[in-house]
Amino acid sequence: MKKAISLALALAMTLSLIGCSSGTESSGGGSSTSQAPTTDSAAFVGNESDEYYMVSFLSGIDYWKHCFEGMEDAGKALGVTTKYTGQTDADVAGQVAVLEQVIAKNPKGITVTCVNSTALADTINAAREQGISVVTFDSDSPTSNRASYLSTGNEEAGRIAAEYLVPLCGSEGKIAVLYTVGAENSESRVIGFENWCKENAPGIELVKVNDAGDTTAATDNMAAALQANDDLVGLFCVDGIAGTAGPTAVAESGKDLHVLAFDVDTTVLDKVKSGEIDATVAQGMYNMGYWSMMFMYVEANGLSQKALPGYVDTGVTIVTKENVDEYYPAA
Repeated sequence: MKKAISLALALAMTLSLIGCSSGTESSGGGSSTSQAPTTDSAAFVGNESDEYYMVSFLSGIDYWKHCFEGMEDAGKALGVTTKYTGQTDADVAGQVAVLEQVIAKNPKGITVTCVNSTALADTINAAREQGISVVTFDSDSPTSNRASYLSTGNEEAGRIAAEYLVPLCGSEGKIAVLYTVGAENSESRVIGFENWCKENAPGIELVKVNDAGDTTAATDNMAAALQANDDLVGLFCVDGIAGTAGPTAVAESGKDLHVLAFDVDTTVLDKVKSGEIDATVAQGMYNMGYWSMMFMYVEANGLSQKALPGYVDTGVTIVTKENVDEYYPAA
């Protein structure tokens, strides 16, 4: 289902981009015209020799597997070659080197998730100057000349999380939010969650707990919060670390809380499937990969005279027992 929806949305967006460019346009003095590309079926018949790359950091994690699955499916539909590579850890210089190696292969397009918001800008700009289409996904390089950025709207994700979790908790009482204090994406999710509560459930009191970006610290801090707040009714684990540590602390406490995690680590999915936690929030990973491929293809092949959208929110989905099997990574 998620793939069918992604395909429909991506195709609609790419066709709308192409559709805007059909016909003729006057240039400058009005006497000369340029014929825009047409939307015949040949526009979406690619060449297997054309290569498009996905470049990541922490390249072995499941998260990127979901993203590349989307890119692969789009590439197969278009008839082009897709490849995945990345830096094995979070070393900035290492990812820059990997990106430079990919650029040297002169692919048609590159979609990259950036370990640092500024460090990859010059390398991305060099690729653009070489005529390579570049879009970013999940983590941006806003100072670069990348064509588009596709990622989760984190504040909206927080609102969706609150809309699911708060009614389970009875719309009043204390809910803990476990997250990396100071991390922009996590802070935005907490803001969205908090704002939804203010507007829809003013009887909810949030207990904010720092996971410190470390599983052990997160487990210890959540355990302390559970001990200090015996009346907690729910827990929102705002990031991946919290999604692993939070349920562990709750289980060890013996307390019965409604728990909503974030992201689709296999450990978290197993807890959803077993009923140990209520649900988790899945980012639009498949969508990021699928739309990135479609956007690169449109730009690289000159199928639109309009610029790609600067930013696309690829959305989130609440994963419960009913749909959890869809979110395990492909073998």
